[in-house]
Amino acid sequence: MMKYLVIFGIFIVSLFGTDNTDIFIEKMPDDTAPLNEVFIPTISPNTQIKDLLDKYENTDGILSLKELLEMAKNNYTLQAKNIAIKEAEATRDSVIGRYVPSLDVGYSFNSTKSYINSSWERASNAHQTSATANWVLFDGASREFSLLSNNALVRAAIADKGYSEESVFLQVISYYYQYFSIKGQIIAMEQKRVNIAANVARIQVLYDAGLEPLDSLEALKAELSSTEYQLETLKLDFDQTKLQLSLFTNTDIDKLKLNQIKKPEEKEIQSLNITMQEEQALSVEYQVGTITYWPTISLFDTYYFNFKNNQSESLILGAGSFAYMQNPKHQNVFGLSITWNIFSGFTTNRQKEAFQLANLRMQKNIAYAKEEQKNNIKFYKRSIMAALSQIESAKASLKSASIAFDTVAQKYLSQLVNYNTYLDALIMKYNAESTYIQSLNNYELQKANYIFYSGQMLLDYIN
Repeated sequence: MMKYLVIFGIFIVSLFGTDNTDIFIEKMPDDTAPLNEVFIPTISPNTQIKDLLDKYENTDGILSLKELLEMAKNNYTLQAKNIAIKEAEATRDSVIGRYVPSLDVGYSFNSTKSYINSSWERASNAHQTSATANWVLFDGASREFSLLSNNALVRAAIADKGYSEESVFLQVISYYYQYFSIKGQIIAMEQKRVNIAANVARIQVLYDAGLEPLDSLEALKAELSSTEYQLETLKLDFDQTKLQLSLFTNTDIDKLKLNQIKKPEEKEIQSLNITMQEEQALSVEYQVGTITYWPTISLFDTYYFNFKNNQSESLILGAGSFAYMQNPKHQNVFGLSITWNIFSGFTTNRQKEAFQLANLRMQKNIAYAKEEQKNNIKFYKRSIMAALSQIESAKASLKSASIAFDTVAQKYLSQLVNYNTYLDALIMKYNAESTYIQSLNNYELQKANYIFYSGQMLLDYIN
């Protein structure tokens, strides 16, 4: 009679420890607070994990993908790119100032002692201020080419900022879907842990009754420990993913809403990275013109004002007599200056050659970048098709694994198969669920990759 009671008890434990009824997912302990919202209290046997990825008991603070990308616009890297644009504009404006006449002011003080003969000594002091205006009329078009060069650098900085922004968006999207892939793995692994824990209790009862050997019980306990180890590793990866998202968005990330990316259009736009390189090459091409063989022509006007001045100049009048005349109090000098460098040891020629070679080098890099973009477009177009095929394969695998597990679970309850067969079926089911979720997220990521590398804007495809 006792034997039948034990068997009946085992059946009751098994009934509540398998997927034939709702499985209770226990809450995480307080020391893992960031993961408290990962799981929902119960998971029915027919519920798919993919439907639980963005379900939370508390819906406060849930962020969508578009909200994440809008926050990423304030990323520190992009703030630095905005400053780089202002820096390029300031440099460009400094060239414009070269068209305006320059003005210099100065002051000088002179103290002179003169000895005329042994009995006559003369001392004089002179204070002088001056103001010089200089206006460059012609410098061989150096200013014009400098302005063109710096305008190109401004456009390059703008293109660089745009490319960097899209690059940050792509990284955010990558971590965003990684968040849900890992979360799906955690939920599946948690279900596996609870299921194995229930069966450890079941085998423990059988072992205590002498109906199961010790190795069966210890094998299940070993599998439970291994599952808990894998679960902790996944939780650590999950936390790291959230921290990466926080870094890109400058905000704390806890709960996310799962969004899909629209199917991208098949069109190719030149990458902003290539545009940036083209503008940089154009800037160097203009710099060749700043090195000129022509003369520099300028007007100058210098005004002198002497004050507190007792210095005088001596004039020989004849018969050994001298007269002294003070320097003028006001003096203005106006003139035209022409400076033409005739020879500088071939420095000018070599500078031009250096800029020309730099431009040629940049053109080669641009040609490579264009070919690289074409290859990336082809690759990610194929990646989207491959991702769709992987979804279908993973879906079929999950369906087969679920049917196989349900069959094995029934046989296991009836003691028709051993625990090894049961564990194999259980692991296969949860692996299939994780793979299916990863395939769905991978499809979204490949769409984002195609949009990015085809030169389109990612925000245009996200609601």
